Amino acid sequence: MYRKTHFKPRPDLYREIGKEFGAYFSRLGDLWKRISARYPRQIFILMLASILFSGVLAFTVMRVKDTAPLPSLSGTGTNVTQGFGQIIGAGQALQKVLDLQNQINTVLHKDSLTAADSLLVKNAIRQLEIIHHKLNVKPTQ
Repeated sequence: MYRKTHFKPRPDLYREIGKEFGAYFSRLGDLWKRISARYPRQIFILMLASILFSGVLAFTVMRVKDTAPLPSLSGTGTNVTQGFGQIIGAGQALQKVLDLQNQINTVLHKDSLTAADSLLVKNAIRQLEIIHHKLNVKPTQ
């Protein structure tokens, strides 16, 4: 009833490399420990020299010359971009129109109107006209 299930783990690349070359890795690690314990100052100086050498090369020999300007995109991509811009602009204009209509409706549902209410309605109507003119401008091409 209670049987222990035995399974073989799938071969793993790192485990297989460790089995095959593990002795060499451990020898190399031991060698590095001995060298770094015996010559710590020289290793530190070598590391600093390589950093400085890399910096000198980066700012002199391997410096990138002036790059050529990137080629411009074709006209069809700009047309698509302009179309998306127009769609987004129309959506924002629609949102503004709906906000202005809500403002006008709240003023109209009041029992008594004041001078501030009439100015609010006047400005809202003026903004609606401006939005209407912006959306109905014919592009000249």
